[in-house]
Amino acid sequence: MVEPVQNNYCVSGEIIKPPQLTHSPAGISHLRFVLEHISEQIEAGLPRRSYVRITVVLSGEKAPQWANELKVGTAVQATGFLNRIEDKNGIGKLVLHAQQLVKI
Repeated sequence: MVEPVQNNYCVSGEIIKPPQLTHSPAGISHLRFVLEHISEQIEAGLPRRSYVRITVVLSGEKAPQWANELKVGTAVQATGFLNRIEDKNGIGKLVLHAQQLVKI
């Protein structure tokens, strides 16, 4: 039996850029913000500093509600899947498409 392919990511941190609410031509709401995570993790038995900055996109009905609640400095936990996007210059980066968002 072949196991299903997994793409799950969960990260917590603080919002460091003001969230931006946009709408697609189909009328779907998209809330984008940048999340910063700083922690110490153990790797090979030794402490290692972990630093992550990632763009988070929350789409759908809950996006406008969250747009009113989230500000720079708000601590959240975002859970969803990773996807690659390209900017205008063709440079790729990872984006977290949040399926669940919780203030912490």
